[in-house]
Amino acid sequence: MILGVSVTKRTTWRGIEEEFSNVYHYDAALDATSQEVLDAVVTAEKALMGTNVSFVNGKVWGPTDGTKEQSQMLLQQNLSGTGLITPGAITAKELSAVVQWDTGRKNIRGGRIFLRKYVHLGTINSVDENAAKGNTALPAATQTAIVNYGNAVKNALPQGRAAISDKKGRKLPIATTSAVLPHLHTRQFRR
Repeated sequence: MILGVSVTKRTTWRGIEEEFSNVYHYDAALDATSQEVLDAVVTAEKALMGTNVSFVNGKVWGPTDGTKEQSQMLLQQNLSGTGLITPGAITAKELSAVVQWDTGRKNIRGGRIFLRKYVHLGTINSVDENAAKGNTALPAATQTAIVNYGNAVKNALPQGRAAISDKKGRKLPIATTSAVLPHLHTRQFRR
């Protein structure tokens, strides 16, 4: 079954509480519970976020590869706690890191198609102010942390019981590795 997972976080930006979320889709085995998948994604996100990011709620729904009538909310849960990274250089919070996976597919022009996640970190665990502003490449330690996050959310549960896919259920090739784009990108909060 293809499950949709959303984790909503909150941070203060320009004096206003902003909520933002990441949505994931997983091709989940029948024995994988919604709670297991949500817990795995929250754990991966907390390891990457700063302590200035609070976790608000999580949702799991599915199947997402069927009709609207077939898709049902499976789990809604209030979350607590913050990210685990002690803030180093504070980024402009609308800047985000990009983790990507090669889908193994090509577009009509022959270019590779990637599945990407934009991650608002809220902080960079370094003192590199230029990287925090998006002017220079992210420090190697930060890039490694983002790749680790990418690996964790790619296979949320062991033995491929919840493998990341697009919302139609197209999975990534088994050999696909997580990669991070070296610079931060602007991804504005919704207004």
